[in-house]
Amino acid sequence: MASFEFVPLAEDDLPFLLAIRNECRHFLHDEGSFTLDECREWFATRKPAFYVIVHDGERIGYFRTGALDAAARSLEIGADLHRDYRGRGLAKPAYTAFFNWLRTSRNLSEVRLEVLSHNVVALGLYRSLGFDEIGRRPGAAMRDGVAVDSIVMRRSL
Repeated sequence: MASFEFVPLAEDDLPFLLAIRNECRHFLHDEGSFTLDECREWFATRKPAFYVIVHDGERIGYFRTGALDAAARSLEIGADLHRDYRGRGLAKPAYTAFFNWLRTSRNLSEVRLEVLSHNVVALGLYRSLGFDEIGRRPGAAMRDGVAVDSIVMRRSL
């Protein structure tokens, strides 16, 4: 069975995060590319709740967490994997382990996310994980001159 740990993002992890984020930005809502100095400024001012995904001792990506709805015990999430670890069947078990961790360590009962409609691989993953579409923001982003929707999804933990 695969082993996963979720380590709070530290300043030393920023070059790793940035390499992943800039490489896969076409699938993110903010398609901008950032420098290491900009990333350090973002980290210092925003203090994001991101977690490095460690699989069998190797950093393979990170989870993003966002808006917490304490009343609903619900959290916004997302993940990005390093290109060397994509397509190896690691995303689904990483998400499953993260869901278990969120349920037990954070007492959450639901996760939410948004995914751009042109990201068909991620959409397939989220559906296979039990996410349901609960809304859509038409034309939320432009990619290659084409408007793409942002699909809002949720899953019970």
